[in-house]
Amino acid sequence: MLTFNHCGLKKIAELILSLFCLLILSQTNIAAQEGTENFAISLHSIYTITANGKTLVEQKFTIKNKTPELFVSKYGIIVSSTKLENIEVVHNGKKLIPDITKQKGQTNINVVFEEKVIGEGKNNELTISYTDQDIALISGKVLEINIPELAKHDQYQSYQLELRVPSIFDTPSRISPSNFSLKQEGDYNIITYSELGNQSVSAIFGNQQVFDLKLNYYLNNPTSQTALTQITLPPETPYQKVHYLNLDPLPQNIKEDADGNFIATYEIPANNSFNVELLAQVLLTLTADPLIPFSQVLTEHLQEQKFWEINHPEIIELGKQLTTPQEIADFVVKKLDYTKQALDQNFERLGAASAIEAKNQNNATCQEFTDLFITLARQKQIPARRVVGIAYSKNEELRPSNLENDILHTWPEYYAQEQAAWLRIDPTWQDTTGGIDYFNHFDLNHISLAINGLSSTLPYPAGAYSGASDEKNKKIYLEFAKTGFESSAPSLEIDLLDKKFYGLSLPGHYEIQILNKTGLVWYFKELRVTSEDAEVEINSETKNYKILPFAKIVLPISVYNKQNQLQSNHKIKVSAILQEGQIVENEFIVRSSFQIQVENPKKIISLGIYFIVIATLTGSLFFFGRRFANSLRRQGQKLEEQDHQLQAISVALKENQKNDRTGAKSGVSRPRK
Repeated sequence: MLTFNHCGLKKIAELILSLFCLLILSQTNIAAQEGTENFAISLHSIYTITANGKTLVEQKFTIKNKTPELFVSKYGIIVSSTKLENIEVVHNGKKLIPDITKQKGQTNINVVFEEKVIGEGKNNELTISYTDQDIALISGKVLEINIPELAKHDQYQSYQLELRVPSIFDTPSRISPSNFSLKQEGDYNIITYSELGNQSVSAIFGNQQVFDLKLNYYLNNPTSQTALTQITLPPETPYQKVHYLNLDPLPQNIKEDADGNFIATYEIPANNSFNVELLAQVLLTLTADPLIPFSQVLTEHLQEQKFWEINHPEIIELGKQLTTPQEIADFVVKKLDYTKQALDQNFERLGAASAIEAKNQNNATCQEFTDLFITLARQKQIPARRVVGIAYSKNEELRPSNLENDILHTWPEYYAQEQAAWLRIDPTWQDTTGGIDYFNHFDLNHISLAINGLSSTLPYPAGAYSGASDEKNKKIYLEFAKTGFESSAPSLEIDLLDKKFYGLSLPGHYEIQILNKTGLVWYFKELRVTSEDAEVEINSETKNYKILPFAKIVLPISVYNKQNQLQSNHKIKVSAILQEGQIVENEFIVRSSFQIQVENPKKIISLGIYFIVIATLTGSLFFFGRRFANSLRRQGQKLEEQDHQLQAISVALKENQKNDRTGAKSGVSRPRK
């Protein structure tokens, strides 16, 4: 807003410049356009990270007059946090008392200049400093820093940023953007961006994060019969390694579905219920573990599902404007605005088609951000799916999450053909943080509990298993691990079982059963069965095989005698060679079956054809012989029946003649039907 005052012969226009800077964390946005053409504004931001995770922020504004008669009298910024401390304002070397108000998760800092700086080329030097707890997150030796982009950055003549990080955190394992300079000064590493523009800054010091996790599953069977039910346990992915420290009670078995979910099967007695408790450690990494394969891409990852209406006319129309996953993600962030409502409310999942309606665009949750991205990606033939899990956050307004009420977070992932990998993104947090890049750079705060690809709703994650008596009980507990990720040596129990047919053992045919007695996933480099005097065939694929925590796998094998003897005893060795280099072995005495060996394969083929022909002819003769015999039998039966009928008629005639004494004059009496 502009107001004009007259001072003597010289017209002096007093610019009441409410240059409100919308700071999301420390995001600056000039809200008032008045006066920006008459002033050159530069910003130099200094972020100093302390050892306890707080951030000392100095926002140094230089406002230069472009005209001789206009001057700035007011200035204000808005910081999207109510956790600011030690707020100070200095104008041209003089400390001023700011007007501070807090509302709706924001802190407004306004200051009135006591000194009027008049004259072309004159500068107002304004420094607003405070302590912010939402910029840095320290957990153990891992430091994560997120500084959002400037809103309306074009209003600034220049924007420099200086990040000071304690040297105990060494250099960043991941930082964006990459056009920075680095120097060490005392106990700090100083990262400097000379001209940042509209880019956000994200940095992670440390390559991994470890969480302690506790999950409760309430299982109930109100019926009068025993029932089977399944629950979804936290899966292991190339970015997420899990260690089930305790699973009580143990399930019948744990298997992996096509999307990589770990599905545990339980038997619930009639009219009974119980609670399943899982204690686990989760290791998150920035880079994919090469020993852990990505789940396969399926045609179902391109198909329409409930909430993913890829054939909806508006979705098709929007798809014409978009090509790449980056373009789709940017569109979703721009199209939707996160809801202002509290997270403890029961939000209805809208789906992509409803999310883009005007009435819903400003009231989106993580479900709408995720569903819209997946739908648009699949519409462009880009495989995509949904991840439901836990997103650790210190600020629910910047990074929405509410673990106190067991409210989970969702985010999408898409399959990148070039990398041959499922890549994770979070358009929701990119929107709520004011532009932190969650497309090209992920973090160490997202824990996967369930992956929905084949279905848009199944399987259900932890937190969805509850009963009426359990609704008020907390089901999800998460905290940073006090120790490192607990590993252990492989404990695999290898047994050999007879393969049976209708209760009878089949010589030479067995089943290898491998039981994982640990809460870790073990990956096989090779599963080998060897014998010195017998030939062993594994009747199953063993490459890239893995065994889940507390699970078992069964592999059928066939053992043949190399000397073509009918049966003989042999020693075989079963060796499980793990990717980590460990070898688990066991030996067994088995009895072989008879195997015919032919040097010339054509001979055995000809022999097989001969036997097939003979068997066919024999079967045909037997079949037609049976038919002919049955035909003769039926003909004999027919003649026999006719003979019985004639005998009955003859007896009836004799009886009639005897009764009426008419003899042959009487007509023949027909039997009644």
